Order: sequence, then C-alpha cells, then structure tokens
Amino acid sequence: MRFKKSLFLLLLLCLSLTGVQAKRYALIMGSNYTGNAAGIPPLELCEADAALMEQTLRANGSYDEVKVLLGRMVIATKVEEAMRSLAANVTAADTVAIYFSGHGTYQRDASAPNGLRNYIVMFDRPHVSDLQINDWIKGIKTVRVAFIFDCCYSGGIAKKGRKGAGDIPVAPGSDGIVIQNGDENFYFQNRAIIASSDSNETSIEIRGNINHGVFTYWFAQGLLAANGDLNRDGSVTALEAFEWSSRRVSQMAKQQFQHDQNPQISGNAKGIFLTGRIVPVAPEPNKPEPPKPDPQKPEPPKPEPQKPEPEQQVVVTPPNVEPQPQPNINTNGNVTISTTILKSILSGTQTPDPMMTMRRMRGVDGDRKIKVRFSGREYPTNVVWVDRAGLKAATGEDIPLGTYTIGRNGTPTEIQNRVALLQITGVPAGVHEVQIEADDYPIIKENIGVENGIPIKEFIVASMRGTGSIRGKVFLKNVEQPLAGQTVWMPTVVGTNQVHKMKTMTDGSFWFLNLPPGKYYTIKASFEENLKIDNQNLVVKEGDTTKVDVILNQKNFK
Repeated sequence: MRFKKSLFLLLLLCLSLTGVQAKRYALIMGSNYTGNAAGIPPLELCEADAALMEQTLRANGSYDEVKVLLGRMVIATKVEEAMRSLAANVTAADTVAIYFSGHGTYQRDASAPNGLRNYIVMFDRPHVSDLQINDWIKGIKTVRVAFIFDCCYSGGIAKKGRKGAGDIPVAPGSDGIVIQNGDENFYFQNRAIIASSDSNETSIEIRGNINHGVFTYWFAQGLLAANGDLNRDGSVTALEAFEWSSRRVSQMAKQQFQHDQNPQISGNAKGIFLTGRIVPVAPEPNKPEPPKPDPQKPEPPKPEPQKPEPEQQVVVTPPNVEPQPQPNINTNGNVTISTTILKSILSGTQTPDPMMTMRRMRGVDGDRKIKVRFSGREYPTNVVWVDRAGLKAATGEDIPLGTYTIGRNGTPTEIQNRVALLQITGVPAGVHEVQIEADDYPIIKENIGVENGIPIKEFIVASMRGTGSIRGKVFLKNVEQPLAGQTVWMPTVVGTNQVHKMKTMTDGSFWFLNLPPGKYYTIKASFEENLKIDNQNLVVKEGDTTKVDVILNQKNFK
C-alpha cells in the first residue's frame, strides 16, 4: 500500500513538472555573413534556414521564449548573453532547443582534443569555441537540451577532431595526421547533438523551390506532427524528428546531387519533446471496421447502451526516456537491418581452443543463431546470408569480410565469409531500442525509427565478443579530397584471420573488422616504414568501432 501511494505521488509530481510548470525555450542563430569585415566567405541560405526553424518551433511547439540572432547579430557577446539568460531562467522541467546555421572552423590548440580547437564562426571576430559553449551551458539546469547544427562537418562538433572548411593543420615535419572521430569525449554534458552531416562531410544548400539547406528543410518537416510523430502520441521528440528526417536528407543528397551527407546524432536525445504536447498521450489502437449488415438476415437486437470510453491515457515520461511505440494493426512498418555478423560459427578470430580447432579440421560447421527484439519484444526474423557484393548492394559499403578455414576431405579449405541481412515485418511505428543477439557476439543495441508503411533500411557494424573494429577514410590535405586506391594496412595484427590490408574505396574509405582490443594498432597509409604520420596509434575497444580520418600531405604514396 505504501508503495502504491509513493508511486501515485511520484506520478503527480511528474505531471506537475511536465504538464503545468514545464516551458520550452529556443535560441536560433543564422548568418549569411553578408558585409562582414573579417573576410569570412558569405553564404546564401543560413538566415532563411534560421527563419524556417523559428517559424516551425513557434507554430508547432508552443515555445514560451524564442530568441533569434540573425546576420550581424550573430556575435560572441550576444551568443554568450543568450546562453547565460537560458542558464538563469530554465528549470529542470523545461526543454531547450539551440539551433545554429553558418560556418564551422578550427585552430591549432595543444590543450584541445587532437590538438584542434573547434569553433562556430561569428559574423565578426572573435569566434565561439566548443569549450566556451560548454562553459556557458553548464548552468542550464535541464537535461532536455538539443543542439541542432546545420553546417559542414558538424557531425564532429561534440567529438574529437571536428573539422571546418579548408586544409587540416598538420604539424611541421609530418607527412600526415590521423584524426579520431570518436564520440566518447562529449562536450556539453552529454546533451543531445543533432548534426546536418558527418564529421568529414559537407552540408549542401538547395536553391529553387526549396531554398534551404537540405538538412534544415527536412528536419523542419520532421518536427511536424503529421510526419515526425511516429508513435502518434501527440508529441515529436528529438529522436523521432531525427529518424524521420535523416534518411530523407541522405536519400535526396545522394540521388539528386550524388553527394554524401549523413546527419548524425549523439549524446542523450531521448525524451526531449521539441514540438507537439509536452506531456504525450498514448494513442488509442485503431479498431477494424465492423462488418456491413447482410440484407438477407434479420438485424440482431440492439445492445444495451454502453458507458463512454475512458479518455486517452496520459503518458508521463521521465527525463531521457523515449515514449514507447504502441502496437497498432494499422501503423506497422518493415525493417531490413544489414549487419557484419558472420554466418559461420567457425569464422571470426582464430582461437587456440582445441575443440574449435578439431571442429575446423573435421569440417563441422553451422550457422549462427540470431534473435531481434524491438522495445523488448522479440519479432520473427528472416535471416539472409550475403557475401561482400551482397552487402555492398544493400548498404553501399564495400567491406572486406575475410575468410575462415575448414577441413574438407582431409584438406584445409579457405571459405569466404558471409554476413547477416535481417528482415523483420510488422513492427509498430515509433522509435525503438533494438537488441540483436547472435552467437559469439555481445548484445547489440541501436535506436531505429519505424514509420507506418515505409520500408526502413539500417546498417549496423557488429564486432564479435572480445573484439572491435576500425572504420576510416583517407583524404588529401582536407576532407573534400578523398583518396581512392590508397593502400592502408596495419603491420602488427595478431589473433585474427580478418583482412588487415586493403586499398581504399572511391570515397577513400577502409574497414578492419573483429580486432582484439586493448592494444595499439598502427595505421600505415603506404608501405614506407619511414612515413611520419601523427596520432597513427589507435586503441580498439571491445564492441566499439573506432572511426578515424587519415589526412595526407602528398598524393603519390604507393
């Protein structure tokens, strides 16, 4: 009884905080840099993007306060003043959206991650560093804060090694530098960061009928309930808007402009209600239409009048918890997940285990078993095993999958690996935490947004239990010039039969899968042992993918 009373009081408190006192605040910044005296290259559509975001939030989010800085107003003193105002007025129950559209850049700084200090570019100097923003928002009391950046290379804005326009600074005497783009070192106290492109991609603008940055155009539409409210609870969260818009950004950029632009999200974006209701309402399940009466049969007696149905249930969502999708026969979607989960139970890292060695030599093989859960519920999964070409057809990524050895007729035979493509149908619309369980793999967790009637495709890089992976790209001087056909290798790889030498793809990319963790791996961008590349020693963590960019000073490395 005491437990029930405490729970009731807790619910009342949450309702009070989120339903009565909770407010929404927005800070929106955008500059085309027109007429600046600092020599900053002008842009065309950043102020239009900021105006679109203001209009969208005001019309759909019932924001209590929206501060807008445009053009010449985007200067460090006004940004600091707006940030400190938020820190002074925002309570723990409130929601804050901070949007910026403009240039990003960097400078050398020995105290910064990887020696690069990152900046958002003001209309006039001084510019604002990531460290300054981090200091300004420390006083903001709520965890419901979403930073939304529409600028080139913004995917690294809260990570090590964010890049802006121009050449990457390389230390004198070096032939290149390796920049780690890991997300383990967040600024901004793990607030949600939504970025228009990855850390080594540019964000494009579209003139004509759209007249906006492609990211802002779609993200603003994702904030509309008709689009981004995936689970139909009356609210659009940061995760819902991102999931709805990001795949459309990537698709438009690729199909219409042959450009790679993949929005990124990091930090904790769960439970941040950007538009719609501050307190979501659980939707009623759609009921099938009653059968039409048969004129040949007499009508049955009319039932007694029923009591009116109860009102929809208010869903009280604690901070950083995403509302659960609601099963509904008319709001389901189909999901295809491409993975790097290896088919054979004999594939993967070489092991000294005598039983496994015996199985290999006797040719005793088998397929890995895989289970998939969406929001805790297991769904029937059709597993299709594909080779390297099949994986590329499904994802666009050309990844060496390696081989494994099996005994056949007393002779060791090398077999090309295959990986799992998972097909799941009838998944309720909404943002799900997806869990994938496979033999010899740790539990894989990802957030996936499911739309009603829309086929969803996702790609998940999975590393075997006790291993990690490296994913990278090689560029010439800056991240606008990828180097294709560049040899990349790691000279000291032990305990694995996976590929550890390859030539980069057309976009400069390379992959090394299933590497034993807890040691330094040395990235080589040629076979010249005396090639001096800064930061080339990498640490692989179990279950993680280490993401790197290799920036070279010369193109003719063999």
